[in-house]
Amino acid sequence: MEDNNTNIGEEIVTEILDNGLATAEEIEGCSQSEIDHIEQQCEVLLPEAYRSYHRHIGKSSGEFLRGYTCHYPRIIQEQAKAERVLQREDTATELDKHKFVFAGSQGVTFFYFDVREPDPPVYVIAEGHGDPDKVTDSFSEWLFETLARQT
Repeated sequence: MEDNNTNIGEEIVTEILDNGLATAEEIEGCSQSEIDHIEQQCEVLLPEAYRSYHRHIGKSSGEFLRGYTCHYPRIIQEQAKAERVLQREDTATELDKHKFVFAGSQGVTFFYFDVREPDPPVYVIAEGHGDPDKVTDSFSEWLFETLARQT
C-alpha cells in the first residue's frame, strides 16, 4: 500500500478484484458531483483518502463491505443514526462538525474519522459499549484490514 492518499481507491479496487470480492462490472465509483453532494449534505470537506475511495468504489464494491451502510447515497443518513446511538449511551463523546461517519452496520455500530486529516484514524461507536474506540491509525488501514477480514 502506498502512502499517497490519492491512490487508495485504485489500490483497493486492485485488491478487491485480485481477491475475487467483485468483478469489474460490480465496482462503481462516485462522480465528482456526487462527492460534492455528500460534502454539501453533511457540511464537511472530506479527507483525500476518503475522496479517493469514493471516486473508485463509492457506489458499489461487490461483496467487499457487504453488511456495511457505506455507499452513496445511503451514507448521508448514517451520521444522524450514529448521533442517536450516542445520545442513548452514557458518554461525553459528540460528533462535532469535524467528525464524519463513513460506515454503519446494523444500525448499532458506526465508524467515523476527523475530516481535518488527509488519511485520518478511524474510531468505532457501538451501542452498549460507551465511549468510542480507535480501531486503526488511518482510513486506508481500515479499508485494507476490512478487506483482509473478508477474504
